[in-house]
Amino acid sequence: MSDLYDLLSSIRSHYVDQFQNALEELRSGGHVVIIEPPVLNEAGELAREGALELAARFDLAVQDGDSASPSMFSPGKMLEFQPVGFEGGGLAIMISPFSWDGVQLSIDGDPVKIATALAEWFENAVSAPEGVAEDQIQHAAHFLSDPVVVEGTSVAQADLGTVDVDVVVDLFDRLRFAGASRVELGLPRG
Repeated sequence: MSDLYDLLSSIRSHYVDQFQNALEELRSGGHVVIIEPPVLNEAGELAREGALELAARFDLAVQDGDSASPSMFSPGKMLEFQPVGFEGGGLAIMISPFSWDGVQLSIDGDPVKIATALAEWFENAVSAPEGVAEDQIQHAAHFLSDPVVVEGTSVAQADLGTVDVDVVVDLFDRLRFAGASRVELGLPRG
């Protein structure tokens, strides 16, 4: 695949299709499922963590009476493809195989500006767009770690949840405007 948008759409669809199938399987088993609920603190407000004070979402929660148990979804397989590079507006973008719910972002640029761009992007990405029904996928990202600077490269882990491809493309734009020269998406490294 030579088009960035098409490649990201394929990766997202591969993950989201598996997620929706798992939700349907739970529902057909008689479970009441809450889709992508936000992580709340004891006061019932959005829990914010890390140096960037970011919110997060669970993949799902299974309701049992008056309580609900958060649960994680792990896809059975990941879309395989050869790593591919793109260039846009002075930003080099490298995409290696990754799962939409587990991606490592490696970004070259000023660490402070990169952290600010990531935080501002994620604040938008973790929110469900207007008009999304509670019983549908929320089109929202789930998690972003604080970036760690390794040899001048900011490295962060993300769970893109069910966020739309346009939102990921927006991340590239924000990073470019923050002065990033390169961003790589791939599997988290241990």
